[in-house]
Amino acid sequence: MGLTINGTKIEDAEIREEAARLAEEVARNFPWLDAIGQKLQAEDLAKERIIEHQLLFEESQKKLPKLASEEIEEEFKRFTKRHGGEKGFLQKFKIRKSDLPKVKQEMAEDLRFRKFIQSIYQQLPEISDEQVEAEYENSKASFKRPDEYKAAHIVYHTNNGQDPEEAEAKADDALARLQKGESFEKIANEESDCPGNGGDLGWFAEGYMVKEFEDVVFKLELGKISEVFKTPFGYHIARLDDKKKGDYVPSEEVSKNIQQKLEAENRDQKFKEILSKLKSQANIQMV
Repeated sequence: MGLTINGTKIEDAEIREEAARLAEEVARNFPWLDAIGQKLQAEDLAKERIIEHQLLFEESQKKLPKLASEEIEEEFKRFTKRHGGEKGFLQKFKIRKSDLPKVKQEMAEDLRFRKFIQSIYQQLPEISDEQVEAEYENSKASFKRPDEYKAAHIVYHTNNGQDPEEAEAKADDALARLQKGESFEKIANEESDCPGNGGDLGWFAEGYMVKEFEDVVFKLELGKISEVFKTPFGYHIARLDDKKKGDYVPSEEVSKNIQQKLEAENRDQKFKEILSKLKSQANIQMV
């Protein structure tokens, strides 16, 4: 499972550690794979992440000059200060004093890597207000709030062991009485399996109720009563009392999110281009 990147050998243990770190992400993105499939996917993704990091690291060491000893010492002081000073740092990470030159060198390399990544960020063009507005218009459908409905219902449940035939018969009888002019609210309060408030369900957004309920209610004219219909909960009679069309979220409320999205796209594209070039020049061997 190991690999070699431009002569640098990556041990199996490092790949397994990275794969374990990625396991949750893989399970979330590939739920259709079984446990073995997810394990293999995590290992493949781990190798890819390690390759990309190593290539960027190597590039940072080529492109950025070595740090002055004063800057390395300053970085060392900043880091150890967070861990109780040099003595606390050595104790916490079980490092011998004789190993400090190596530790400082690793810190210097890591700092150069972070500076290199930051330099890439600084190359990215700023996102203009015009770009944000254009993206808002292009994606406006995704910023539409759902329509809202106000409805009432009479229901006879079947989802908790009730007799479906009896529930349907009760619903048919209730509909006949409604058609003769009997009060919807009276039947809802006195006989529905969901009594109170005259069966009023209040306002709810599209997508809130089960599909079978919405398919019927959304087609009703205001004030009209439906036929008897079935949902996973039982047999219903519904009445549509009011409706509000969903409006659009104003651009100023989402402009920051749009800007961040465009910045992320630019960033991803830039790294994709850099990594594509580095991979084409690299010597990568699976062991």
